[in-house]
Amino acid sequence: MSPHGPRRWVTLLLVSLVLLVFALEAGTAPKRPVKPPPEQDSFTDVLDVYDTSRWMKADGWKNGSPFDNAWSAENILFEGGDMIIRLDNTARLGEPYSSGNYQSLGFYGYGCYEASFKPIAVPGVVTSFFTFAGPYDNGGNGKHNEIDIEFLGNYFLGGKTWVQFNFYTNDDNYASHNEYLHELPFDASKEFHRYGFRWTSSRIDWYVDGKWAYGVDDSPESPTPKTSDSLQKIMMNVWPVDQSAAGWAGYFVYPGDPLDAVYKWVRFTKGEDCVFGEAPKEPEAPILPADPAALLVSDIALTLTSRDTQVITRVSVIGATGAPAAGVTVTGAWSGDITSGDTRRDTNAEGIATFYSARSRSLQEVTFCVTDIFRTGSTYDNEDNWETCDTITK
Repeated sequence: MSPHGPRRWVTLLLVSLVLLVFALEAGTAPKRPVKPPPEQDSFTDVLDVYDTSRWMKADGWKNGSPFDNAWSAENILFEGGDMIIRLDNTARLGEPYSSGNYQSLGFYGYGCYEASFKPIAVPGVVTSFFTFAGPYDNGGNGKHNEIDIEFLGNYFLGGKTWVQFNFYTNDDNYASHNEYLHELPFDASKEFHRYGFRWTSSRIDWYVDGKWAYGVDDSPESPTPKTSDSLQKIMMNVWPVDQSAAGWAGYFVYPGDPLDAVYKWVRFTKGEDCVFGEAPKEPEAPILPADPAALLVSDIALTLTSRDTQVITRVSVIGATGAPAAGVTVTGAWSGDITSGDTRRDTNAEGIATFYSARSRSLQEVTFCVTDIFRTGSTYDNEDNWETCDTITK
């Protein structure tokens, strides 16, 4: 070896490192391709129970401004055959309010999206049904794609309501302005109505109660989202705006009691040739026991912590009138990839007992079953439960 060999080798190494850093800063380094998610099929969900095979409740995180809340699984409830998204003044993660965000686990493409719900008619509150994909819900290219149906709390006037339709296409900066306010001849907060949209490769059409309301064509100036760029998740949420968005949705003042948006059903019909047919048949209302002292489990909700290493289980207990039952001791058991954790907890004022599992880095599927519930002076028969076990799959 030449006496200059080692020095020459070090020089080449330094040059290579400088070139690599330059390439990374310039954005020329090759990127690892992201495998797109599978496209999901048609479904109808009557929202009478929490289906953990299709949905997740956002929990323990926040969006930041203009959202004035954090997301909590406790703020999504299933009562009387409906899903309730509740906005309350429980402070979390530095935000003054808590609310619920219900979103699909899978991603969806062209087709008909529809939900039946009653929004909240309070200024500063947004009630929504929409599809979304972005850097944290990557349906393909990792960019912001969205199709919206949004009720803004300051647009409930004189027995009428205005609903906002909107979309974003590969728009990480929210630079496009595709909002359209559509007048409804009724107060949407008073009764259930159907709201939906048909998403195709050439346009988006919005519908109310199965009838066409508004549409936009794809164009070079205002392109609509494409499945070749990204599939999207289905989402429903309620949130209060902070002052930065008060000019859009109104100034929010908490009225003193929780605010509820009620969702009756949601469905997706796959394909560009889909149609908005009749509303799905409503399921029979859950049965309450005749014994006035009876207790039962109305819902079991499992969510994963942010690192997907631990499961949080929330068990909802009600009495014979359907009201939440506080001060009830709930015992349960874990199975699957995690077999230990909290097994005995009491319900809070909302009738919810919260259990935390042990941690596992190899978590794939975990089940939690209620084995008993007890409160002095009350009775319990597990045959009365609306749900006794639930499973979450990573």
